[in-house]
Amino acid sequence: MKVKIMVITLFLVTMGMFTNPTFAQQFEEPNYTIRGGEVLGFEIDSENTSLIIPVDIRARGELIITLPRSLIDAKIGSDDSEFIIYIGISKLDSFDEIKTSSDRTITIPVKRSNHEIKIIGTQVLSQVITAPTVQLQIEKKIETELRSEIPEGKAKLLIFSDTEWSGALQASGFDYIEIVGQRDRSIIFECEPSLIREGVFGAKIKKITEGGYLKIVAIQNQKIMAQESTEEQFGEVLINGNCASSFATGPEGGGCLIATATYGSELAPQVQQLRELRDSKLLQTESGSAFMNTFNDFYYSFSPVIADYERENPLFKETVKLTITPMLSSLSILNNINMDSEWDVLGYGIILILLNIGMYVGVPIAGVYLVKFRVRD
Repeated sequence: MKVKIMVITLFLVTMGMFTNPTFAQQFEEPNYTIRGGEVLGFEIDSENTSLIIPVDIRARGELIITLPRSLIDAKIGSDDSEFIIYIGISKLDSFDEIKTSSDRTITIPVKRSNHEIKIIGTQVLSQVITAPTVQLQIEKKIETELRSEIPEGKAKLLIFSDTEWSGALQASGFDYIEIVGQRDRSIIFECEPSLIREGVFGAKIKKITEGGYLKIVAIQNQKIMAQESTEEQFGEVLINGNCASSFATGPEGGGCLIATATYGSELAPQVQQLRELRDSKLLQTESGSAFMNTFNDFYYSFSPVIADYERENPLFKETVKLTITPMLSSLSILNNINMDSEWDVLGYGIILILLNIGMYVGVPIAGVYLVKFRVRD
């Protein structure tokens, strides 16, 4: 019987040796004095970086406690931040504190109804997040942001930091604005080319403190446009780039691939003219929409190849420009007339088609016959 008891005891002691370090965080109780009650113990909540102190308060008084920085601390970068203290469910608005390089002593008023004190910091038991861990956390947050929807024509500035920072943000869609904050933040801003200027953005942010890290990322249309980071003392980061256009470039949106390649930009007047004709005239009627659907099926069967070849061959690009200029000139007529009904669209459309047939087929044929007659004479 004694042997069995010894074996069981030895087993329990052995299990305690293995499980105790894993499931409990041992630490030396901090020095304290309390008036008006009794401290029942101390518990560390690593997940919420807090120290929990159950208390039995019998009269109004105070708890003066010295907290070693190796046990719990509150920092933004290398600078001290304020502890957040709850007494029961009420947040303590103000308290006295004495700081040294190794500890922080705080005075917490208590009253009879109190039953638990929670002191929340930024790290417990010398819990310092390593740089690789921080980088991994940031990358995961960026991936999440890239999967989220951003309104069309807008972009998002992501700021990741463990310190205070200040700076400025500007884009072609709005005036220069100052931004100030601490830790992580995201800002959605206007970022799209307009009819009269290219869409650009820029952000410049600086750490207010010596320590800590700062990383800023600009994203739009599920893509990273620019990013930069620093861990230097009072480090500064600057990013800038071009805003993405929300104009469609495929069959569903009717992007003008050949015209864009020919004139070099979606913002070229000729491209804007085609887009205006499509959106404001043709797509406003059933017959116009039906025409565009049929046209897109035909147009996008060859236009990507021509647009790519234009970018590679300047001579071919100039040839295409000479070829499509008469057609664009004739199409500009439709932008200056009212087409409010199906009959208007059909009528003007037929006239325009006949006009282009005359320019591209009739004129060359007439020229050939004219040359033949002159040769005979």
